[in-house]
Amino acid sequence: MANTLATPTWTLKETTRQFTNEVTFVRNINRTYDDSFVQAGAKVGDTVRARLPQRFVVTDGQALQIQNLFDATVPISLTNQKNIGFSYSSAQATTDLDSIRSRYTQPAAEHLANAADVLAFNAVYRDVYNAIGTPGTTVSTTLAYLQGGVKLTDIGTPLSGRKAVLDPYAMAVLANAASTLFNPSATIGEAYTKGQFGREQLGVAEWYQDANRPVHTTGTFTASTPIINGANQTGSTLITNGWASSAATLKKGDIFTIAGVNSINRLSYQSSGRLQQFTVTADTTSVGVDMATLPISPPIIVSGALATVDAIPASGAAITVWSANPAAGILATTSSPTGLVFIPDAFAFVMADLMKPTAGVETAQVRSKAWGVSIRMVEQYQIGTDQNPSRLDMLIGAAAVRPEFAYRVQG
Repeated sequence: MANTLATPTWTLKETTRQFTNEVTFVRNINRTYDDSFVQAGAKVGDTVRARLPQRFVVTDGQALQIQNLFDATVPISLTNQKNIGFSYSSAQATTDLDSIRSRYTQPAAEHLANAADVLAFNAVYRDVYNAIGTPGTTVSTTLAYLQGGVKLTDIGTPLSGRKAVLDPYAMAVLANAASTLFNPSATIGEAYTKGQFGREQLGVAEWYQDANRPVHTTGTFTASTPIINGANQTGSTLITNGWASSAATLKKGDIFTIAGVNSINRLSYQSSGRLQQFTVTADTTSVGVDMATLPISPPIIVSGALATVDAIPASGAAITVWSANPAAGILATTSSPTGLVFIPDAFAFVMADLMKPTAGVETAQVRSKAWGVSIRMVEQYQIGTDQNPSRLDMLIGAAAVRPEFAYRVQG
């Protein structure tokens, strides 16, 4: 039987196979959202766009009422090119395939997968505005996760296909909290032997743990009572005041609610009767007792096909920032591991096809359309040393496409 050579194509296929086995968060989000993501010869800074579904308002009666179409898209920037370089000899390439697999392709895939996971998690979590828990305190009850599921259902998120990717410690706490619930003995055994909550317990989601979860650091302010400053404010910014004098900061990803502003179901447009949570979309600092115009998501829209909430905030409506001590109106800088519960369509991860160099090198490019994986390998033989210096590259980006279909879990 002829020897199998460690060619760039063979090595790259091995790496890609291992890559898909190693990722956790990325494996559970959308990687095949649009054919436009398959970009040949892409480079850092290129942008692809994920198209959002149309939203319509149901009308009454027999009369035809034409509605405007909103071809909304979300940009996904290809922000990072990640690479790993290594070298092996011609002799190894001919006779030592197992060594190449264990010494090079498997570790390379593990590191590339973890780099992809870190980038994707950090790229999307701040855009998710629904959340459970308290900054700095790990969620310790199953009820909190059930309440998080209510937030998703309120807004019209499909019940099937929900995923949960948690900080490992949060997973351990959850497994312990659920140990006294009625469960099949095999499920309880898995929680104790693996330290992991059962895949489909609680009927909330499939459960995973990922050490690559992001850590969110909140802003800070001393005792204050922030309020809406001015009536009839809609859109993606708010004018507010009542903050701690010249000392209040809100960080991108900080979460707050507004008194009297509730979430709505995005399909029926019915109010949930529960406060809508908002996320700050850029770092913002107070000037005096006024906060510089506060950029927010979701935007405040109360009518039409793109409605997000049931009411425009009243002038003077109280703002409550998600913090360890909201009752006292205090926000202290707090760093917390953050997990996510979501359906895959909440997020998109993109790997574009890098340009193939042609001068004096052997190049392979593997794209798995089913997995949305694209990795390039370039090898150049060195006659003076009989070595094959090689590099594996991927060009990646991620975005929260439908952030309403997810909620954060504070750790």
